[in-house]
Amino acid sequence: MYEPITIQRLNDYTEIVKELDSLLRNKEQIKAKLGILQGVDYSKIKVTAGNGRKTSEQEHYAMALQKINKKIDEYKAWLIPEHQIIKTQIARVKKGKYRKVLVYRYLEKWKWSEIIQDFFEFEDDFEEEKNSKYWDRMMYWHKRALEELEKVSNKPYLPAVKQLTLKERSNDAGRNKSGSLAE
Repeated sequence: MYEPITIQRLNDYTEIVKELDSLLRNKEQIKAKLGILQGVDYSKIKVTAGNGRKTSEQEHYAMALQKINKKIDEYKAWLIPEHQIIKTQIARVKKGKYRKVLVYRYLEKWKWSEIIQDFFEFEDDFEEEKNSKYWDRMMYWHKRALEELEKVSNKPYLPAVKQLTLKERSNDAGRNKSGSLAE
């Protein structure tokens, strides 16, 4: 398999994840609005020739939900395999701290301050140096991790596949009671 991971690909992935999160929040807001709406009072609606292209509030929200659900499905169809590809390629990076930085930043969507704190919070000078020394070190590691990821992902690989193990046949396997081999 050949799945090169570039900075642009990681950024595209991150943007789609952010957009998906936004759609999910919008969906929850619309559902909440639908929950507080009153039912349509059809006795107050005068029908002349069709509905005159007027939609009720409920219909409006239902249509908005349909659009959002369609977009969510499209994003999920792309994100799920993309997430697995990126995760597999990050796992090929040799240095553990580089893998950890990439996973935190791109797969788990941590902020830089959270990543820096995770790595360095128990250092004696963390509070004084978190925005200078440790920030610089993290940006260096990030740069190196991206370079390493791009390098390893440009090399073809075979994904690990679960293999079935076959039992060895004993000497008596396949023989019938008379001692001859069964056909």
